[in-house]
Amino acid sequence: MFNLYKFFPNKLTIIWGCILKRVLIVTETGDAWPSGHIRALIYKDLFAADGIEVRYVSRSLPWLTRMIEQPPNRIINKLFSLGLRWPLAYLHSKLAIAREMQIVRQAQGYDTIYLQKVNSWSLISTLRRETRARLVYDVNDGVWLPSRAGFAGGKFRDLLKTVDAVTCDNPFGLEFARPYNAHGFLVPDPSQVELFDQSRIRSNRADSSIVLGWIGSPATLFNLYSIWEPLEKLFARFDNITMRIVGTGYDRLLLPRFEKVRYTTLPFYSQPDLIREVLQMDIGLFPLFDVEDSLARGILKATVYMSGEACVITPPVGQNCQLIADGENGVLALSKGEWLDRLTTLVEDTDMRKRMAGAGLRTVREGFSLQHCYNQLLGALT
Repeated sequence: MFNLYKFFPNKLTIIWGCILKRVLIVTETGDAWPSGHIRALIYKDLFAADGIEVRYVSRSLPWLTRMIEQPPNRIINKLFSLGLRWPLAYLHSKLAIAREMQIVRQAQGYDTIYLQKVNSWSLISTLRRETRARLVYDVNDGVWLPSRAGFAGGKFRDLLKTVDAVTCDNPFGLEFARPYNAHGFLVPDPSQVELFDQSRIRSNRADSSIVLGWIGSPATLFNLYSIWEPLEKLFARFDNITMRIVGTGYDRLLLPRFEKVRYTTLPFYSQPDLIREVLQMDIGLFPLFDVEDSLARGILKATVYMSGEACVITPPVGQNCQLIADGENGVLALSKGEWLDRLTTLVEDTDMRKRMAGAGLRTVREGFSLQHCYNQLLGALT
């Protein structure tokens, strides 16, 4: 797609600023989900710099979402397992419905309403009926897949037909949306490289071990099973490597039953935790199964590793094939044998690993900076 920003970035930003005066950004649950921060809240200062008035509201209560999905300690998690989670989840859903009418009242007078992963057909259909604003919907994380059939009350296709435009962080989501909405915009997720740059100096580690890292959530931990065997063989071969697994939750049964893999975990993490943890990693693990769910997840995990100068290793699935130049800014590995061979090389060849990590950092600075992603979003909002 031809990108005018490449040639006239400053002039086009001024034009969008003249057209776009007031934007209401509705997230499903604020910054309680990483997507709410990365695809909406992170742009706050850039909107202000362009003189665009932006108001942020969330359909659900962020603090209650965190309480339910990220219990602050094992005691509360145990109470949830005994049944406390269900009444809280019921309260959570009812409060979200009650907040919808408040959002509709707040929406009056806005030029554009940007709906980031909002899980409510009723809210969007009401906004269409009660406002004259341009409605832009951000679709991500595979909410269109069969496993998410109940998303937006099962009316997701009607939702796509109702809004004026659709954004997505990957082309596979836009491909799904195209039959229902022809106005699709690819808006990559910012890698947060600017925040990594602020903390670029690594803190001294107590040992000289090589850290293999994985960062995600309990819902994506299953991907580690795809490389369980290569990891066991790798750790049997080397005694100078450790593994850090970030975002595991409290249920250890979700993890592979590692035998030789030496690992530590962090149940949940904040954005500062994310920056600190990735900056301590030497190799960023991004295993995936070759299924549509993997295609729908995008490449944010890979670009986050790159931002922290961890050398990415991932299978040639989906957008990874466009992001990773194998052996230059990262490593592609498909079979279990390839994973073991490539990981072995990364552990043994420090110079090569650091060279590829440096190239990965240049990749995200060029194509996944906050300003670049913001410019793409502006095009969709106008």
